[in-house]
Parts: sequence; C-alpha cells; structure tokens
Amino acid sequence: MKIQEVRPEFTTSRPGDYPPERLPEIAFLGRSNVGKSSLINSLLHRKRLARTSKAPGRTRAIHWYRVEGDSLQCRFVDLPGYGYARVPRRVREQEWAALIETYLRSKQPMAVAIQLLDIRRYGPTTLDEQMITWLRTNGQPTTYVLTKADKLSKSRRAQAAQLFARKLQLPDGVRPIPYSAVTGEGRTELWSLLDTHIAVN
Repeated sequence: MKIQEVRPEFTTSRPGDYPPERLPEIAFLGRSNVGKSSLINSLLHRKRLARTSKAPGRTRAIHWYRVEGDSLQCRFVDLPGYGYARVPRRVREQEWAALIETYLRSKQPMAVAIQLLDIRRYGPTTLDEQMITWLRTNGQPTTYVLTKADKLSKSRRAQAAQLFARKLQLPDGVRPIPYSAVTGEGRTELWSLLDTHIAVN
C-alpha cells in the first residue's frame, strides 16, 4: 500500500466503544513495553503518531489510526499491553483485560492480529502463550513479529527467529518477522503481508 494519509481516529477506555464505520482492522498485541507504538510509527513513517515511552504501560486505552492508501483503507488498532506495567494490578487485570478481551470478542472486522514478541527473550512468555492460544482457538489470522531486532547481531537474529518459529510451532517455511523500528528492518516484509490481509477483507 502506498500511504497517502494517516490520522488518529478514535480512542476509548470503555469496553465495547468502537468507531461506527467498518474498515479492515490490524490489531497490535503484546506485552507492555514490547514496542507496539514504535512499530506502528515505523510502519506508517510517522515519528510521534502513536505515543511511546520507556516506561511500561504507556498505552492505557485502545487507539485507532485510520490509514488511507492509493487503493485501500484500513485501521491500525493499538491495544494496551498486557503483563507488567507501572499501574495498579486492578487496572491491569480488570480494566485493561476487559478492554482487550471485549475487543477480541467483538465483531470488529479484524483482518489480522500482529502478535509482537521481544526477540531478546528465549521464546514467548506465559502471557504471550495465553494470548496466542486464544487467537488460534478462535481462528484469528495472526502474524508474529520479533521486535527490537537491532539489539542483536545478524547471526543472533537468525537464531532467535528459528527458536521462536520452533516454540510457536509454525509450519515449515513460516517464520516470525524480525523487526527494528530503529533501522526499518522487516518493514517491507511486514507490509507485504498486511497488504494481502487488507485486500481480502
């Protein structure tokens, strides 16, 4: 997709509150501080569209960004991170969980879920696995992206991708995409997959 316009469209902290117009949606999921907002900014060639922070838990609502291209339209959906964050446990386990779960169970036209995983870890965490199991059980198309790829050498990135592919039990020939919001590595490959999902929705 050749991007022509990007703009924030809708934000909510209330479960079940969504934009009225239906468009294909690309939802970004992952642990707190895994790099969802940075990846969104990188994909859309914007520096400060999605707000980023070194402190876990910056995204405390669902944010929709409208993306208009030369031939297609879609929305990027930035969901709150799960797991550790510098907010009360009640907020994480009740309010944020309700936001995420209600969205995933809604009839919003999600074209694909982008599950973000930190490439520096030795495979998905327990919380990652719970999310992945839910997505698979519900038949949700999912693409796996390994964030912060610039933190590892090229050889270690390849090893990490193989490790995650094995632990995620991906089919032969399918691997997660190493991505760096700093260098742009993985952007072309990820956009190619997104274009395919958007076109069929």
